[in-house]
Amino acid sequence: MNKKIEPVLIDKDDSLLVALRRLCDSSRQVLFIADGGVLRASLSDGDIRRFLLSGGGLDAPASAAANYHPVYLMSTERERGPSLLAERHLPAIPVVDEDMNLLDMVFRFDDVDVDAVEIRALEKDDLAMVLAFFDQMAGDTRAMFNRGDVNRIRVVKHLNRAGEDHQMHFAAVVRGEDGSERMVGYVFLWDLDKNIPWLGIAVHEDWKGHHLGRKLLAYLDEWAKPRGYGGLMLTSVPANVRAHSLYARMGFEYFGVYPDSEFLYVKRYSR
Repeated sequence: MNKKIEPVLIDKDDSLLVALRRLCDSSRQVLFIADGGVLRASLSDGDIRRFLLSGGGLDAPASAAANYHPVYLMSTERERGPSLLAERHLPAIPVVDEDMNLLDMVFRFDDVDVDAVEIRALEKDDLAMVLAFFDQMAGDTRAMFNRGDVNRIRVVKHLNRAGEDHQMHFAAVVRGEDGSERMVGYVFLWDLDKNIPWLGIAVHEDWKGHHLGRKLLAYLDEWAKPRGYGGLMLTSVPANVRAHSLYARMGFEYFGVYPDSEFLYVKRYSR
């Protein structure tokens, strides 16, 4: 089978926990079930979230949460791939023959280069770039990261502050050929007057699945540790299952449910 396809395949009997780990390890946002090379279904982190919210568990097989009506292209129409990916906002589309045999995969943003990303502190002149970043967020991202527009309001106030507000806000940016910057990721720290500050993190919809979240969290470690902080903490909505796996991989420990009903995670630099 095409080596480009193998990393996004999962067995229908593998657990959803295995699927989440595969989604985190790969640079893609979707997996596919193909029995005997025949395309059967797709499985995204959104499919898994919906399954869990309906009462399912992570020990259930991938087949239980899969979408059995995935978008696909016939081999004779493969050239439609890039435009269909953009139109449907999909991370990948499988290419099949008339018998639904999986032949190839067309990926969106295959040229994303995380190594080219620069992370820097936000400044007042970045306001337009920041607002554009929030405007592109999909509905599920807004629900999990920016409910009530709270984080957009926070960063706007920060950029217009007159004095110290015990916060730092950082952007992950890429530069165009003309030198212009585009914001593709965002992290912030607040309560910097405390030993363990809070963090928030978001990744541009087009850059999800390319390990930018790992790079942003590693950057915060590099920023906070030399300044004597004891660790970092965050809360995450229960439905954000893929992010929970990322936090665990980055050294955060689950500490239970916070009073706002979100999960509390803490990373301690010293014990």
